[in-house]
Amino acid sequence: MTTSVTQAIPGTLRSFESTQNSEENRTSVLGQDDFLKLLTAQLQYQDPMKPMENGEFMGQMAQFSTVSGITEMGESIDGLVSIYQGQQMSNSAAMIGKQALVNGNLAQLKGGQLGGAIDLATAANDVRIEITSDSGEVMASLGLGSQLAGTKEFTWDGVTRDGTQAPEGRYHLRATALVDGETKVPPMQVYGTVSSIQLKNGEVTLNVSGQGNVSFNNVKRISQ
Repeated sequence: MTTSVTQAIPGTLRSFESTQNSEENRTSVLGQDDFLKLLTAQLQYQDPMKPMENGEFMGQMAQFSTVSGITEMGESIDGLVSIYQGQQMSNSAAMIGKQALVNGNLAQLKGGQLGGAIDLATAANDVRIEITSDSGEVMASLGLGSQLAGTKEFTWDGVTRDGTQAPEGRYHLRATALVDGETKVPPMQVYGTVSSIQLKNGEVTLNVSGQGNVSFNNVKRISQ
């Protein structure tokens, strides 16, 4: 009887774990209760002629303690991540209704104002912003003249080339700059109204008019 039980239940905890892993529909997580049951069975059915040595026993206890500590640390980290995400959501909520400067070339004319910015890697001459409608009609061309390197903001009051007021809505923007006699197209940023925020895949995003969902980390500036 003793021999058959000894053969059915291996003499080390590693063998017990191997047997467990081979069983279908069993959890892969070894909890404290599972460990104690395995250890009790191991002591009960071990070969009397080859009892577990103190060193081996203490090694298994230390191994379980390490695994348990790592699990608890992981749970603590998950808790900290949840707190951080909650703080981000709370901070982002204060941006609703404000203007966010984000990468893009589509902007909304609202209340007689449309704004954006361009990034100049070097000084440039004849910096211009061309504004067109969805149909491709050129509504206005803003001349910014010569500019030094850096971020340059601009605004459009909605007045078209023929002096009329453009209707509110979405417009396309394109920047050009003359650098050493060559026309360059610097990166464009536009302002949009933050209408809502959301947490998706662990990341806080802002719903910006004309731009859709934008990562919180990609917002360059916030203004009233």
